Amino acid sequence: MSQKILLIDDDTDLVEMNRAFLVNNGYDVLVAYNGAEGLTKAQAEKPDLIVLDVMMTDVGEGFEVARELKSDESTGSIPIIMLTSVNQEHGFSLTIGPDEVWNPVDEFIEKPFGPKELMRKIQEMI
Repeated sequence: MSQKILLIDDDTDLVEMNRAFLVNNGYDVLVAYNGAEGLTKAQAEKPDLIVLDVMMTDVGEGFEVARELKSDESTGSIPIIMLTSVNQEHGFSLTIGPDEVWNPVDEFIEKPFGPKELMRKIQEMI
């Protein structure tokens, strides 16, 4: 049985590129294009890992989704890799990382990134 990964991101091109790469590497991939859809799929499908974007419909939507996932008993143990382009998009030089209260994710990747970097992080976590 292949491991199940849920991609939650509103960037359809990035989702499809990562989905194809992960499927070609033997993963079962679910996709959601916003936080609400991602929460529903995570609760219904119980993926082995979630890859979650920070900025979707709302600027901090990913943070809210991560907090909701981690506070839910049925999804709280699922590892989350968070993706962000906040520095690139807005010209910031912020160092954002996992935080138990505000950003309860397991790993953080700054966009742009290559599929091999994502694969390495996924393999480390599941």
